[in-house]
Amino acid sequence: MRDPFLWLVLALVMVLGALIVYPYFSKSLTNYMESPTEKVIRDKLEREGEVFSNLDFELSDPEEAPEIIKDNVMMGYGIMINSRELVKDYIGSELTCSNCHFAGGNTVGGKNGGISLAGVSAVYPKYDERFQKVMDLPARINNCFVRSMNGKPLPRDSKEMLALVTYFQWISKGLPIFKPVPWLGLKKIETIETNAAQGKKDYVTYCASCHGKDGEGTLEYPPLWGDKSFNNGAGMNIQKTLEAFIYYNMPLDDPFLSEQEARNIAAYIIQQPRPILKNPEHKN
Repeated sequence: MRDPFLWLVLALVMVLGALIVYPYFSKSLTNYMESPTEKVIRDKLEREGEVFSNLDFELSDPEEAPEIIKDNVMMGYGIMINSRELVKDYIGSELTCSNCHFAGGNTVGGKNGGISLAGVSAVYPKYDERFQKVMDLPARINNCFVRSMNGKPLPRDSKEMLALVTYFQWISKGLPIFKPVPWLGLKKIETIETNAAQGKKDYVTYCASCHGKDGEGTLEYPPLWGDKSFNNGAGMNIQKTLEAFIYYNMPLDDPFLSEQEARNIAAYIIQQPRPILKNPEHKN
């Protein structure tokens, strides 16, 4: 082919083809090379892009923490994901932190986002309405261990507590101190009547395949009642909290239940037996 014009046309076709193919190739290559935490964050950002479009905030990959704090950040992240292995002496259930705080809490909540912890270190210490006192972050962490994990508090000066606090600080970076973080907590659903009897039927239909017909849990999914679950002092044992968590997050990866179904299922679960909080006065 000696015609310069044909060479030019061919070159232009090749360039246009490359421009069309590159974004797909680049994305595939990026997805292949990214770490597990990067993948979690990418998936969440894709789902919640509208939330972030109006905020000067981005989720922070634990693996990108500066070297001076990286060991603590990664330990804290590890505790969130593998709680029963890394802090087994402080847990009295078969739950792990990420059962409620998906991706180690490194999300912005919403549908299928679990209970977010991104920004939590920016709002503590704060007054806690439930416990009617000012609580700092270590105290709040220990309430989760004592109540939600049916365990015992971490020593405040332990390496595990330092790791968790450092991790929460890292995933909260960039947010202003003591200003509201819109995605923290669970947005309550409409107040409607409960029907625990219907909730039992809905539980069998929508929940039992993962959590067991008697709430005993399975290899992959946590127990919802019984000796191996959270105790009666946990936040999840409060109707409004549990129903909101179910509505926004269950079934996992495809939350489609109606508010009424979520409320009924929560009412049924709360009626079931579970461990009794050993020290009801524990507040820190």
